[in-house]
Amino acid sequence: MNRTNHSPWSGLLTIGLGASIAPMDFAVNVAFPAITAAFELDVQSIRWVVICYVITYASLMLAFGKLGDVVGHRRVFHAGLLTGTLAFIACGLAPTYDWLLVARMLQGIATALVLSCAPALVVAVCGEQRRTWALSRYAMMTALAGILGPIIGGAGILWLGWAGVFWFRLPVTLLALVLLTRLPGIPVPEGAPRCFDYVSSILLAGGLALLLSAPGLWPGVTHTELPLASGLAGIAMLAIFAMRERRDTEPLLPRSAIRDPAMLAANAASVIVNFTGFAIPLLVPYYLVRIGGYSAVTMGLLLAMSTAGVLTASTATPRVVRALGQRRAALLGAALVALAQGAIALWPLTPPLAFLVVGLLLHGLGLGLFQVSYTDLIVATLPQKNRGIAGSITMLTRTIGVIIAAVILSNAVQALEARYLLAGRAATEAFHAAFSSVFQFSGSLLAGFWILAVVGLAIRRREQTRSPQ
Repeated sequence: MNRTNHSPWSGLLTIGLGASIAPMDFAVNVAFPAITAAFELDVQSIRWVVICYVITYASLMLAFGKLGDVVGHRRVFHAGLLTGTLAFIACGLAPTYDWLLVARMLQGIATALVLSCAPALVVAVCGEQRRTWALSRYAMMTALAGILGPIIGGAGILWLGWAGVFWFRLPVTLLALVLLTRLPGIPVPEGAPRCFDYVSSILLAGGLALLLSAPGLWPGVTHTELPLASGLAGIAMLAIFAMRERRDTEPLLPRSAIRDPAMLAANAASVIVNFTGFAIPLLVPYYLVRIGGYSAVTMGLLLAMSTAGVLTASTATPRVVRALGQRRAALLGAALVALAQGAIALWPLTPPLAFLVVGLLLHGLGLGLFQVSYTDLIVATLPQKNRGIAGSITMLTRTIGVIIAAVILSNAVQALEARYLLAGRAATEAFHAAFSSVFQFSGSLLAGFWILAVVGLAIRRREQTRSPQ
């Protein structure tokens, strides 16, 4: 097929459909009670269904992004869909819990292969001149998949039991594989790296996996040796990786991504925004049930307001970026997330429905605007030959923020609630006070970082103005 006659929407649909296997994984949360009952698990054990998957794809993302830069992003994406097909079959047929965890790791490999190269592919099929538009539409499709996943997965549980949350994605991957054959050839960019350093990739993936595993090992551990050993071993592997990178003439990570203060600040912002933003799916469901007394259907509709905000912002981001630039658009998105955190911290014991909708919608608008602007900034800053690495960096920083939030914020709510109960407060009041405190903290953290970022951006612009032309 001639590439010039190929519709950008056709390519976007193919890539978006393949990449949807990741956001659709929210459906697995719906199946937690059914999985727990099927394998006779305690509540603490179910967390490994998430940990095995998330840590696998997070640790492999950068290595697979580099692999895509070397051998071609389409080939890596195709390998991800094939691996995903096998993973969903393995998950659906899992006869034991251990089998399921291994299958989830295989699914994590598939997700890393697909997501590491998806942003590079959407830009390639739409053209560099439509980069922001392509990334915004890609974000819109993944947000939509995040809405549909739990709905379809819930129906799948009714028909097929807990395994239904895996089986329903099998036809999605198969359809994406068929459509991928119709995608025109995408050449490897000129100047792309020609070799893949397997040793450095193993060190990087292993170091990240051990470091990210440490927080997940804390709950239920009576002795701290295991999580500490995991963290220290991860740091050691990453240190060895860094020493190899310094000597390598063609490092896995572009040196501009490590040494550029603006890039480092943007990546730090992504971690903090996603740390803050994950408080919504983590804690708001408990508020809606325990404080609001809403039904599961109403709760689902309210939480969908956040995703609706992401969809709306993803559509509007190209215009905002044209008007403000990538960094200012990202700062505006971060500011909206911080405002939403502050508004949610003020939710009362008898919450008006409109107040809830505004807070969640504002959160989604800010998160959607930040994610697309930040991704566009990273993809535009790094050379085209490193597009796989660029897309992988954006996914890794997002995942790190989520993992840290899952540990810190959940433990903070439990600790604060216990303290308020000891102080004599009623159960509902104790949870409400803990909930509000955590959102005040997360909102203040993001607001403080936002102020520093604005000041830093102003200083940088002043220095550029004073520097000789």
